Amino acid sequence: MTGVREVGDTAPTETTRDTAEPTAARGGEKTARGGRGWLEKGSLSRFVLTRLLLFPPTVVGAGLFTFLLVKIIPGGPAYAKLGEEATPEAIARIERQLGLDRPLPEQFLAWLGGALTGDFGESFQTGTAVSGTIAAALPVTLELVVIAIIGTVLVAIPLGVYAGKRAHLPSGRWIRSASGLGLAVPDFFAALVLITIFSVWLNLLPRLGYTPLTEDPVANVYHLILPALPLILGGSAIVMRQVGAAMADAMSSDYVRTARAMGISERTVTWRYAFRAVLPTILNVVGLLALGQLGATLILEEIFVLPGLGRTLVNAIGQLDYPVVLGVVLVYVCIALVVNLIVDLLAGLVNPAIRRGTS
Repeated sequence: MTGVREVGDTAPTETTRDTAEPTAARGGEKTARGGRGWLEKGSLSRFVLTRLLLFPPTVVGAGLFTFLLVKIIPGGPAYAKLGEEATPEAIARIERQLGLDRPLPEQFLAWLGGALTGDFGESFQTGTAVSGTIAAALPVTLELVVIAIIGTVLVAIPLGVYAGKRAHLPSGRWIRSASGLGLAVPDFFAALVLITIFSVWLNLLPRLGYTPLTEDPVANVYHLILPALPLILGGSAIVMRQVGAAMADAMSSDYVRTARAMGISERTVTWRYAFRAVLPTILNVVGLLALGQLGATLILEEIFVLPGLGRTLVNAIGQLDYPVVLGVVLVYVCIALVVNLIVDLLAGLVNPAIRRGTS
């Protein structure tokens, strides 16, 4: 009985929740009556505003860094367009046409001013609008990443919870060993193996090709399954390990032992108490994984010849097509910022202590 009372103070009992809810409501009424604004410390609005204020300096900084980086690459668009045998006069003429003979600060400010309004300029190689190229390639990459994230979550979270509950049993150790194998295999190698199995040997999935979602949704998903499988395998290995470790800690915590002593069913203990406690960790892991899988599309889109942002960026770097490189990189940065904002927002909703500690 003494042991139960010692941990009972932190146990998630129904009585505690019933008592806490009126108290929280009264506290909310006092806050409203006291006239404390919507930007008070710990509020969701302040939490979101703080994240949004980081967007402009991050975008500008990333744009400046990428701009300077592409400028120090040997050669230039004129060499890529005319070839190594081009004369200095021809190169100077092309650079004047492209505006590359102006001072670097002037070039950067001109590009940044257009980029902030959605105008990334024109491709040096094709003359087409970069914004149009990005608009055509972006859905392909986003579809691939979304399918990979959904597949990873459906596979890895149940297996991670299972492994965490059985951390000291052979089944839990077997899942951890399998996840270690997934971490050791690079995405490009897994892609080649999967192509050999599902496309060459079994002839179940197409090796190449892409159908837009608006033309045929079924064919669209069918062509993206094989490119998404390497991302799902690698991502599942990461999520399984993180979820398994977090669940193992949660299942051995005091509040879980107290809930079991109160006679609460094992299923409720697992999903209502233990899983809810590790949910912020899972959200952070999935958010980081989404960004990692976004970067992995650079290789996979080349392997599967998908017309996405990754393949567009690789081709633009090979051709030293500065406007396309800068535009695609800036879009990647914006996607990363939005993903981080969504993850932080969800984590703040699940655990208000995160908002109070960071806002």
